[in-house]
Amino acid sequence: MDNKVSAIIEARMSSKRLKGKVLKKINNKEILKLIIERIQKSKNLEKIIVATSKDKRDDKIINLLKKMKISYYRGSSSNVMDRVIKCAEKYKIRNILRVTADNPLTDYLLIDHMISFFNKNKSFDYVTNNYFANTDNRKLAYGLDLSLFSLKSLKKVKKFTKNNSKFLEHPTLYYYTKGKLKFKIKNVVQPSKLTIKEKFRLTIDTPQDFVFFKSLFTEYYKKHKKSNYIKIQDIRKILLKKKFLLKINKDINQYVPKISS
Repeated sequence: MDNKVSAIIEARMSSKRLKGKVLKKINNKEILKLIIERIQKSKNLEKIIVATSKDKRDDKIINLLKKMKISYYRGSSSNVMDRVIKCAEKYKIRNILRVTADNPLTDYLLIDHMISFFNKNKSFDYVTNNYFANTDNRKLAYGLDLSLFSLKSLKKVKKFTKNNSKFLEHPTLYYYTKGKLKFKIKNVVQPSKLTIKEKFRLTIDTPQDFVFFKSLFTEYYKKHKKSNYIKIQDIRKILLKKKFLLKINKDINQYVPKISS
């Protein structure tokens, strides 16, 4: 059986709280480009594909991807599950690493750690590092989240969800909620050296988050060359030392999708 893993990055311009965020620039580089360059360093990813929508506004995303020579798929704006499935089918991807384009610090070492676990434990349908979105148990900063699953299992999810809009918008939600007894799932604990505590918010969803990241990168580049890869360890040191950064977006509530019982 082919156990190769490819990344599918979900990206669109029509985000609600910070429109067009995936193409906003941090240190003169688009967030989506920053993410792609970070995960291109992975030794275990076979392909990197961006799954965007047919919405005219997403033409700008396509223009960037063409310049970067990155493959893409255009599908439904609201039915993300269908978009991911058809993207995987088009590019003959059997195992999907899900990446969202609002996490600028997505790290290739975290990716390789998860893929390594997945390949050594082939019986799992779905693995993640986000503690199944349980805010009480979570020990990882928002923004470092990853999920890995097979296309085969995602197609089963599609059948089970019966066009429930919440599940279609959030493709992995079913695995660890209503489907947790139907699939073999696992939370993969990251090595401590690659972990940043849950009290920090490292995702972009609001103007405050964007200000946070610009400030964070400014602090980093005071001591490092601008071409350097920003390591998780370096970010952790800055966050622990520069306490003012935490205050910028600490009051933002992370959206966690809920489903009725």
